Amino acid sequence: MGELHVFQPVNPEDLETGPYKFVGDKVLITAEAGGKINTMCAAWGGAGYIWDKRVTFIFARKGRYTRELISASGEYSISFLNQEKYRGTLKYLSMVSGRDEDKITNSRLNINYHDGIPFIDEAREVITCRVLYEREFDEDALIDDEIKEKFYNNGDYHILFIGEVKTILLR
Repeated sequence: MGELHVFQPVNPEDLETGPYKFVGDKVLITAEAGGKINTMCAAWGGAGYIWDKRVTFIFARKGRYTRELISASGEYSISFLNQEKYRGTLKYLSMVSGRDEDKITNSRLNINYHDGIPFIDEAREVITCRVLYEREFDEDALIDDEIKEKFYNNGDYHILFIGEVKTILLR
């Protein structure tokens, strides 16, 4: 029997599952440096393959405390929580800064470690990563002016981190 020569369109959302599903969920990015630990909510990110390595890519605005800790430590984790169960927790973590208070303790979440990298113990899936690349978005490299207007009208650009996947932890 010959090969099927008709392509069928597939909605990309139908393929996004498991620990690599970033679309539509908020994830927690956690890092520790100098004895200080923090986590932040993120709605953007992804996974892929570059430089012969499985990687994740995450984004954090320059002023975020967790971004400082990632830059200092060179490591981070991505924790995937049950969105319904932790809806209020995720909202709280999005609204406060770890510079001003111990938001992890105040959110009643717990920190665990794998190979020295902190992660949120309540997560259903965790990816630990070692930073391979860090770069602030370049305004001149953004081609689409609508993106500039919608996301960066105040000039607060994201930092892109590409991290080598060290471990995937599943419950």
